[in-house]
Amino acid sequence: MIWFLIAVIGFAVVYFFTPRKQIWIPFALLLIAFTVIAYHAVPAVSDDLFRYHNIIDSLRWGGYDRLREMIENNEYDYGALPVCGYYFYFISLLPNNNYLSAITMFIVYACMFHLLLKVANRYDVGKLYLFVAAFFAISTYWYYDTCSGIRNGLAFAVAVVCIYYHFVEHKHILLCFVGYVLVCGLHSSGIVLVALAFIAWISWKNSSKFINAMLIVGLAVSGAALSVLSEMTDNHFIQTLAGKTERAADGNFSLATNVMVNYVTFFIAVMIILYSFYYIKRYVSEKGDKTFFRFVEVLAFFMVGCLYSGLIFVRLTRWVIPVVAGITFMVGMQIQADKINSGEISADIRSGTAKGALFRMQSKGIFSLMIFVYSVVHLWYDCTGSSLIWLHCR
Repeated sequence: MIWFLIAVIGFAVVYFFTPRKQIWIPFALLLIAFTVIAYHAVPAVSDDLFRYHNIIDSLRWGGYDRLREMIENNEYDYGALPVCGYYFYFISLLPNNNYLSAITMFIVYACMFHLLLKVANRYDVGKLYLFVAAFFAISTYWYYDTCSGIRNGLAFAVAVVCIYYHFVEHKHILLCFVGYVLVCGLHSSGIVLVALAFIAWISWKNSSKFINAMLIVGLAVSGAALSVLSEMTDNHFIQTLAGKTERAADGNFSLATNVMVNYVTFFIAVMIILYSFYYIKRYVSEKGDKTFFRFVEVLAFFMVGCLYSGLIFVRLTRWVIPVVAGITFMVGMQIQADKINSGEISADIRSGTAKGALFRMQSKGIFSLMIFVYSVVHLWYDCTGSSLIWLHCR
């Protein structure tokens, strides 16, 4: 835990002494620090990482034949999720098991930081808004849960990057579709983001109230559909997905502290969306950008429907919301700043500025401070009552 805090504080110090053009440097240093910390993480016997180390030892001893056996017998769900099996097999070829968490965290945070910097450069976001967005993402992302759980956080990180490049950059489209397939074969939850991205793609021109309403009940509907489908086929992937969807849909609204904090984070994310979308929907004109932010909107509506399901809701809040909410915040705030600087939005009531824009203009400082303060509080909670208390390094 202490090394994580040192890394974050060091990032903040270096960040404010780094010119905007070289702002990638503190992100690169933090990426290296997080990777090194993950390499030295020591899992408890009850952690998923401990179990994964045993699986890797089995693969290292049995080789490729052992992997084929696991896939054929659907051990650890590898018949349904072969990408996960191959990923663990690749790790087994390396000198020790510590590379599993190190490589995973490198990929996850490389995806997160790359997206933040990519969007910041696209919208010419200032240092302050980029810092607040990055600090929110770093503080609300559950580091050790991905370091130990591996698959879910990794699948979500790759999925979000593929969605961004597919929609916004219009680059490496084939690789993006390969990425979609890989995340579905890495963890069954990966299909959730792929499905939400598809919904965003077909509905980017408008925010259909019917589609939004269906998203809220989407988990129950998809669970029923998969239940029927699972009775018609013995496909490993369908059976695994149906089982996990059923367990997720049977969840209850939890008042446990480690779950309640996710409800609060989601509430903050919704506030960011409501605040920023006022500008994004009015001033973002590129189809790809509009589609990506439609994805953010679709995700939010789907998560409202998942509030009663601790499993799905918590995973999306911990591993997707941090980066997409951070991106939404800095884009909305920068558009607002640009419109104020150009005189298009004025504090003068006689200027004809819309009430929504006027209210946001008057409260922008308080709003940014609120996001920063919540990020600090969440980081404190991680260090004293949740994720990071389980992070022990040798």
